Amino acid sequence: MSAMSLPLSPYARIELSASRYPARLKWVAMAVTSIPILLSSLPWWVSGALLASLPLLLQRWCPMEVRALAMQDGALWVSNHRKVQQQLERPGRVLRLGPWLALQTPRGWWHLFEDQAPLEQLQPYYQWLWLNRQR
Repeated sequence: MSAMSLPLSPYARIELSASRYPARLKWVAMAVTSIPILLSSLPWWVSGALLASLPLLLQRWCPMEVRALAMQDGALWVSNHRKVQQQLERPGRVLRLGPWLALQTPRGWWHLFEDQAPLEQLQPYYQWLWLNRQR
């Protein structure tokens, strides 16, 4: 029996490492935000000041990153680096695009990236999210 087809134990838990993608998302956010500033009809000095302040404005911005996943009694527990935990019996929207998974919870969007753990460890959780999502 392959590792992909093994049933998930009722008390499975996985600790995830930090991802390199949130830092890249900050650069993308700066690039996307700078385009409307440059194309606006603001005076050049206002546009320059806004562009110069973008790194400061986005310095503390960070997507809520999942750091631990736990399966207990048919529910999924997610927690972040601040040890905030949530229990999900039926997740809201689940978006998966390439190496990125976005999970809508009652407390907002949480993000999971494939570089945080091997795909073989994440696959059972992806399957649980797909099967239990709200339609």
